[in-house]
Amino acid sequence: MAVPFLDLNGTPRARGRAQGEGLRSQIDANIALYADRFGKLGLSAKAIEDGALGWETPLARMEPGFMEEIRGVAEGAGRTLAEILMLNVRYELIIRLFREARLASAAAVDGCTSFAALPERSATGTTWLGQTWDWLAGVQTAVTRVVRDDGPDFLCLGEAGTVGGMQGVNEHGIGVVINAMMAEGDGSTGYHRPFRLRVRDVLNARDFSHAITAVNGTDRSSSMNFIIGATGGEVMDIEVSATHEAYIEPRDGVLSHANHFCALKVASDAPRVWPSSLYRGSRLGRLMAQSQSLDATTLKSLMSDHFAYPHSICVHVDPDAPDIRKVETRNGVLIDLDRRVMYVTDGPPCCAPFEEFRLTA
Repeated sequence: MAVPFLDLNGTPRARGRAQGEGLRSQIDANIALYADRFGKLGLSAKAIEDGALGWETPLARMEPGFMEEIRGVAEGAGRTLAEILMLNVRYELIIRLFREARLASAAAVDGCTSFAALPERSATGTTWLGQTWDWLAGVQTAVTRVVRDDGPDFLCLGEAGTVGGMQGVNEHGIGVVINAMMAEGDGSTGYHRPFRLRVRDVLNARDFSHAITAVNGTDRSSSMNFIIGATGGEVMDIEVSATHEAYIEPRDGVLSHANHFCALKVASDAPRVWPSSLYRGSRLGRLMAQSQSLDATTLKSLMSDHFAYPHSICVHVDPDAPDIRKVETRNGVLIDLDRRVMYVTDGPPCCAPFEEFRLTA
């Protein structure tokens, strides 16, 4: 299937409303999918609704335009504000609810493998970012191109109904990809900028310094890994917990990461939750290092790697896994920062074509 694509412009409320109208069926599907998942995890609908609505005032205080966009999505999609808030703070919400209920975190968050390549390792001299985003089979995503007066224009991939994005590039050639992480203390530090808002903060940046500050400059509620890149050949990996951060620079022009902490010394269950993380990131880095001239074709091929299938870089549903652990690579994402182009699959990159999306129409 083709990756849904929307052009969004105007005020934050108008952009949200346009997304809600344009992706109504995909948003409906995501809300139904998460309602089913929460039920299987033993979380009540009221707990989810109350938890989501608890973010309304903090988000409006942190970033009024972000909250206005969420309101617009709810209006356009004909859904409640609580439902759309849930989609946008799902990561932080579930971590907090799991912590409060003393539930195992093994089914709480999504995984992925991300990477970067500098111009000296690129066949075309570009700066590359990329990621395989691994999450529930059936979750709906879309690419949006946002043209606005209140910040830089940008191109991003996100779950239908969300407004912050997960991976993207802006008009200044600043880009970002992410990895879910977990650490002791996640969900215990109160309401701080959720990761989707933090991704938007990166895409709001006009230069590399501001992009880094978007990650490390404010308090956090949970752990995450960000690979940030800039046209002209700079990338930085920032591992963050709720209270600390660490930095990883490229080695021999490449960088890769999965879902466990590599630099930050922090107590974490990640290796038990994602045992495949212990080899996915390092394997991708070795595969990249073997090529002296990385181009789009090579990088797309590496994202299709099936070592340790189905728990590979290119993830496929494990038929023996319980329903709450049936995940796959929902999107392969490759970003050319210099050309402001994203290549995105709808499904595992081994069998789904990469579609090209440009920031400049």
